[in-house]
Amino acid sequence: MHHATAWVVAVLGLIAARPELARADEPRGFVIGSTPAWLALAGVTTGGTVALGGRGALVGGELSLARLRDGNFAGLYADGYYDWGVHGTYVTGGVELGRRLLGLDGGVALRMAGGDRQLGATGRVTVGLGVVGVFARYAHFWDTGSDDNVIQIGLAVKLPVWTGGQR
Repeated sequence: MHHATAWVVAVLGLIAARPELARADEPRGFVIGSTPAWLALAGVTTGGTVALGGRGALVGGELSLARLRDGNFAGLYADGYYDWGVHGTYVTGGVELGRRLLGLDGGVALRMAGGDRQLGATGRVTVGLGVVGVFARYAHFWDTGSDDNVIQIGLAVKLPVWTGGQR
């Protein structure tokens, strides 16, 4: 009788464990690849105006808020910097998109120099590796009379300051 009881307990144990084994194979929050997340980044930019507009060095800061998923990102950015070539300040902001090492951004630009405020458009391509990116930016300003086109080459170092909203 003891052998029969042991067999019954063993069979009942296997039957009861079977659904648990099946559920263990089901993914419960396990994800292969990157987990989507929001990222806020802040950093510094430096470089120079190299063509068309007043040539000179620049230095400033940048903020970004982007959604990162599977090596792709999309978000918004804003930056401000002083350019010694025009002895003035630039502020730009807009949309940023990218995949892995390559990023593109563009939007509006405001140049404040010589007592004037000039509105324009800007676009930038960035090749990044980790927190460091090398960029080339083009900006066009309207109704300036001169120096309405600007080409800049630079370096951006941005670090994550907040992550959240995963999934």
